[in-house]
Amino acid sequence: MIGFVINLDEKSKIPKYIQLYEHIKNEIHEGTLKEGTKLPSIRMVSEALKISKSTVENAYNQLIVEGYIESRYKSGYYVINIEIYDYNQFAKGNIPNYKMVEPKKSIDIQSSDEQEEATFNFSEWKKMLNKVLEYDTKALLSSGDVQGEFALRREISDFLYQSRGGKCHPDQIIVGAGIQYLFGLIAALFRGEEAQIAFEHPGFSKGMYIFEDYGYQTIKIPVESDGINIKKLEASLAKIVYVSPSHQYPTGSIMPIKKRIKLINWATKNQSFIIEDDYDSLLRYEGYPIPALQGLNQGKNVIYVGSFSKLLIPSLRISFMVLPETLIQKFNFIKDRYSQTVSKIEQLALANYMSEGYFERHIRRIKKIYGRKNQLLIDAFKVHQNPYYELIGKESGLHVMLSFSPTVNKEKVVKDAEAIGLKLEGISDYEGSNILVLSYSGLLDQEIEPVIGKLSQIVLESNEKFT
Repeated sequence: MIGFVINLDEKSKIPKYIQLYEHIKNEIHEGTLKEGTKLPSIRMVSEALKISKSTVENAYNQLIVEGYIESRYKSGYYVINIEIYDYNQFAKGNIPNYKMVEPKKSIDIQSSDEQEEATFNFSEWKKMLNKVLEYDTKALLSSGDVQGEFALRREISDFLYQSRGGKCHPDQIIVGAGIQYLFGLIAALFRGEEAQIAFEHPGFSKGMYIFEDYGYQTIKIPVESDGINIKKLEASLAKIVYVSPSHQYPTGSIMPIKKRIKLINWATKNQSFIIEDDYDSLLRYEGYPIPALQGLNQGKNVIYVGSFSKLLIPSLRISFMVLPETLIQKFNFIKDRYSQTVSKIEQLALANYMSEGYFERHIRRIKKIYGRKNQLLIDAFKVHQNPYYELIGKESGLHVMLSFSPTVNKEKVVKDAEAIGLKLEGISDYEGSNILVLSYSGLLDQEIEPVIGKLSQIVLESNEKFT
């Protein structure tokens, strides 16, 4: 049993549980807390630091989620071997600004094109657009930067550091209309050099199609309970891999630190690159966002991609990627072949939206809305249970996975569900294809329970007629 020597900053805007989490994480990275070390009980830490038990529990839970410690039944909390190879490569003392984060449920709006109208304040966005049109008219007379407006790239750089622990400067950021467009740029960067790219499976199939259209051979690497299968990745000939380590779609799994380090080791050893998809990892259940893979080794082998289309509204087609410095020169060589695909007006409006604090308030607002919606959905499935389907993956945001009995006619379920406003999508080659993904971001709170009741009846009828 050990004791913590830590002075929590009472005046800091950083919550105490985050300060405690960062302290323990750094001690594990430094080797002060070694594999197998038993941490003090929640009660002991609470009494020693004069903080609430829930504060300690939140810190411990975050360490568990990220794979630093494990909870053993009736025994306590123990440090896990994370196989650090060089701590100097990892982010230490880089505590992001967590002022807009609360321990709430995660959200994810990627798998649906619809959102509830209340999730976005259009009057605030109109105010930012009008500001650009009134004060930035001279700037609007030119076509703008192919890489993206500097004002927006500067805000994105600050945002990544504060919220995800990412490390980059504005010159490393490229703005584009949609992730698929940015994937086309990545494919162009490596064309003629790398013929193969690995993708999580199941995963982001539309991203995979872009590389196939550019002539790449795509390799499907299966996803385990904690992310992509590293051994199968190592056995492949791929020099690039796509992963969503902080919130895998559709499973919702989080890649623990031990596997993240193995992935970085693979990239470093093979001089390969990792495409890290942010995939709404800013918004998640219990605790705060998982630190970005890009920040672990200064982003040397990581191409980080993210989108505002999911965080704001789908019709706002603004995405971005962060290139390692080693790829910036290559990009500069080819960038004149391309035009900027995002409206300069919208780029400047978004820069103002972020700098004036509207974006931060928006995130707080949608966390409350989506957290409530997620709980209503889970409660609705409890009320309308039937033996022919099971709710799984319920902590992966604004979609859940449904596992169906083999006797259910899934095609009919999908068709009939669409008639009542539910979007169900299949996942090919995943657990016998008995899984459907249910997206619910467009449902109003009061619609959730009756709609799930109708879905339950649809499943019953589909099973009876199929058998």
